[in-house]
Amino acid sequence: MNPTPSRRDFFATSGTALGAWMALNSPAIEAAVAYARGARQQQFRVLSPAEAHELEAIAERIIPADDTPGARDAGVVYFMDRALETFAANQLADLRTGLADLLGRVRARHGPAATFAALSTAAQIELLTEIEQSPFFGSVRYLTLAGMFGDPSYGGNRDYAGWRLLGLEMRASFQPPFGYYDRGYGEAGR
Repeated sequence: MNPTPSRRDFFATSGTALGAWMALNSPAIEAAVAYARGARQQQFRVLSPAEAHELEAIAERIIPADDTPGARDAGVVYFMDRALETFAANQLADLRTGLADLLGRVRARHGPAATFAALSTAAQIELLTEIEQSPFFGSVRYLTLAGMFGDPSYGGNRDYAGWRLLGLEMRASFQPPFGYYDRGYGEAGR
């Protein structure tokens, strides 16, 4: 046996050791990767942390988690923040007014320190049912659906959660499903 290991021996040994270390620490590594993936979205641009917390709770009632991810899991509130900074910036003032109205209802019923997010699910649903015809709820509902099912590059649909719910594949390109409607297409030019 050669007393001086070759580069090949070094890489083979290192690769085996690294693989073993990764296998033993897989949950921690996966948690770190998940945190890093979401870390770029930690800062809100137009929403305050309190507004984001309340809107996230509303979105979670619109698309709740059960055995599948809900709006919170999909990071819908980050889409809302980005939308309210860009294409839906004209809705920000109305959304804040509607949120203040909702919190006024919450505090009138549950005390001056109450928040929507802290209410029970039943109390949240009761309040949202009361305002479901309001422009505020319509805006939040639209932003929730767009954030859940839109392209993940816009801040929501984290890990393609919404697309998975719809059964969509995450591919860069698709092959059309050739069938009866295009039969003979290839022969037309021959």
